[in-house]
Amino acid sequence: TKQTRTHNNMASTSIEDKVRLSEEYSEQLLPNTVTHLIELAFGVFGNTIVLVMYSRYIADKSGTRYFIPILALVDLIGCLSNVTQFHLDNTMRFVYPSIHLCKTTSFLMIMSGGFSAHLILTIALQRYLMICRPFGQQLTLWYCRLAVGIIFLFSSGYAAPVLKFGGLYQTTEKLNTGNETRNISVSICHFDDGSHGSGVMVPYFGTLLLISFINIIVTSGLYIPVTKTIYRTLSPFNGPSYRASRVVDGDTRVTSRDTQSSSVEKIIMSEIPRQGSSSRPSCSSERSLPATPETSREQKARKKISVMFMVIIIVYVVSYLTSLVTQIHSFVTRIHVTGYRLNIYFFCLRFNLLNHIANPYIYWFYDTKFRKELRKFCCGTSRKYSMQARRGHYLVNNN
Repeated sequence: TKQTRTHNNMASTSIEDKVRLSEEYSEQLLPNTVTHLIELAFGVFGNTIVLVMYSRYIADKSGTRYFIPILALVDLIGCLSNVTQFHLDNTMRFVYPSIHLCKTTSFLMIMSGGFSAHLILTIALQRYLMICRPFGQQLTLWYCRLAVGIIFLFSSGYAAPVLKFGGLYQTTEKLNTGNETRNISVSICHFDDGSHGSGVMVPYFGTLLLISFINIIVTSGLYIPVTKTIYRTLSPFNGPSYRASRVVDGDTRVTSRDTQSSSVEKIIMSEIPRQGSSSRPSCSSERSLPATPETSREQKARKKISVMFMVIIIVYVVSYLTSLVTQIHSFVTRIHVTGYRLNIYFFCLRFNLLNHIANPYIYWFYDTKFRKELRKFCCGTSRKYSMQARRGHYLVNNN
């Protein structure tokens, strides 16, 4: 009986020590925790709005917005899984509630991050084919659906090992109690539970890092020529009016750059892929009159869609590179930081969360059709509730 009481007292003391350690750690990361909760609110709100609007209210006959609702769904899952894991890690680091929750959130973090990254690469490929290869093979709706299926299987495949490898990693932490410092055995949710050894885990996580870097490089490589072409078409010295004035002034030289700009304005900005044609626009197309106001507005809207996807890709590259560089730096140096430096470290390490949050607000800024439909939706909802309130007030007065 005496041994049982001693064992129970030691277990109680151990749990109290772990709770105390978690509370001290949570206090250090309070700014980080508050930031993540704000990010979660913005991410869930924005991605839910995008998912509803693009799947129900915005018709996409040309297929140029096909990936947007899918990306919104993935980003919504990414926001929920990442912030859940970050919040539990900040507030319950040494008393994590469940090993199964740890495995599930770890899997969803890797899967949603990979799915989102590969989907953005596919969007970059789609824009590259539309703008830089307008007369070649395009991503039709069938190819888009096939790409989504392949990406899902691929990202789920390399995230699945975490369901086996991940878990509660056993380690020791120092606890200061007055004049005494004691080592406390604790369990931390981690992608590696420590039971498989570096021979398995280093190649696995090295492969994940390699996939991420390759995805970033390929995405950037595809969108650099797209960005150059968009810049030329948006330049005031490459528009239809400027080229028409050159013809009037007697400058009738046509360069390959002019031909590509004309192709983007007249073919790509309509965003209707033409299959089976291999001929370039003739030089006579360069001597056309300035576009009508309707055509100019339409072209401007199409250009903004391409710029919108360019900004999405830039945000993705910056956010993921920041996280990857921070992760590699911490792995190589193994520097122990505390206080505000710990908050900065985790902010940079988890900066890829920005990729799951920013996209809806990029759509709002650049996609005029999205803003128009959202305004109609909000006004219609407000009008509906106003009419219901008036009807209820009328019934109350009559009764």
